[in-house]
Amino acid sequence: MRESRLENELAQAEEVYDDLIQVRRSLGTMLAESIWKGRDLEEFKYHRRDLSQLIWQADLTRTELRHQLLDRRARQEEEKYRRAVEEAEKAARSHEQARKAYIKAQKAARRSRLEARRLAEVCDKEAEQLQELLRVPEDQQRYQLKHQRGEQGREREEMRGGDYGAQKQRQQSEERAHDPSQAHDGHVGATSGASTAGEDS
Repeated sequence: MRESRLENELAQAEEVYDDLIQVRRSLGTMLAESIWKGRDLEEFKYHRRDLSQLIWQADLTRTELRHQLLDRRARQEEEKYRRAVEEAEKAARSHEQARKAYIKAQKAARRSRLEARRLAEVCDKEAEQLQELLRVPEDQQRYQLKHQRGEQGREREEMRGGDYGAQKQRQQSEERAHDPSQAHDGHVGATSGASTAGEDS
């Protein structure tokens, strides 16, 4: 039976019961009227007994309907409670899983942050080492260039020195050629050389 039908039947039973209670309240007036009109009081007794039976029956009916309705609502509430407990347990499990997942995610984030920081430090060190390695060839190139320039400078100085010696010898030869005393000495030397050669022969 639907709850709405139970509610309607209970409302009707309540109305019948209230009407019978109202009739019972008016029994004193009815008794006085019967006495005043000279009616048989036995009929009044039967009427009062029937009224009591009707009131009991109406009270029983409305009580049964009320019990059925309340029992139905109680079962519904128990079902709601059972579902609520299941949902609460499910939510508690989900909450626990979420809490564990949150803790796990926090640990993973902490590990990732530390690893990222470590890798960044390693990367910086590698960058510094790379810069150092790149500076070594530059220093070597500068050293080689400086060394080459020094060698070229010495070669130029040697070439200049050689040219200066040859130029000086040429200048001395030209001076001897133009100086008669130097020329005579030359002839004397030549004659002496010739005489010495004749004597030796």
